[in-house]
Amino acid sequence: MTDKRTKNQDVGPDQDPSLDTEQNIELNEEELLSDVDNILSEEDPEFLATISDITVSGSGLEAGIIGQALGMGPKKSSKFVQYLSYPFDFKSNLKGVLFFWLSMLLLAGAIYFVWSYSGGLLDRKLFVHSLAELGEDVRDYNPNSETEVFYDNPRFAKNLVTISSMHVNLRPSENSGSNPMLVLEITIEGASTDSIIEIKDREAELKDMLLRLTEAKTYDELAEAEGKQLLCDQYRDALNSVLTTGQVRRVLLKNFIIKS
Repeated sequence: MTDKRTKNQDVGPDQDPSLDTEQNIELNEEELLSDVDNILSEEDPEFLATISDITVSGSGLEAGIIGQALGMGPKKSSKFVQYLSYPFDFKSNLKGVLFFWLSMLLLAGAIYFVWSYSGGLLDRKLFVHSLAELGEDVRDYNPNSETEVFYDNPRFAKNLVTISSMHVNLRPSENSGSNPMLVLEITIEGASTDSIIEIKDREAELKDMLLRLTEAKTYDELAEAEGKQLLCDQYRDALNSVLTTGQVRRVLLKNFIIKS
């Protein structure tokens, strides 16, 4: 065992005392290490030789320490990263990767076909800018030959009612005797069923009104065809002036007997 010796150095007035203290500590550490080596060489030289044979790679140790300090050590890859790398891993699973990309191509083709067939997910014509775009083609026609009158159509059900016979004394004229008479029976065509029902319900009232209108006619007025048509038009206007639920289209003569 060697004696421990301390080396003291004089401190000048301009020298920092802390520097001397650090130097003394370094010298003491070196002396301790040398003392340990001497003790091992004397007591157990084989153990000292074994320690001397141990070598550590400085670069690997430094890299490991730096990696641990920076948190850059080896990490286990997550499942998400494995799933992302699966479609590109041709070496380990060639059939699976080919099947995956083939399925993607078929799916893309199906989506494109549906898109093309349906014209897209959104309708291109969301707003109507002009009604002419949606209207049908304009066609010309002749209203005199290519149309049918609605009420005169034979397929249209007529609303008809017949008024019982009316006996009227006419006013005498140049071509008649002193007491001309008229017997007539008329048929009324209404625009709707309601008007026909009202005429039937008020038949007595309306018949009296028509008799008063006919009595003002002369024999010569009703003897001609124009007079008969004028009488029917006057009947129609008179009925329309008093009806409340409908209108009369026309009045037809069913029987017309005139006596001079």
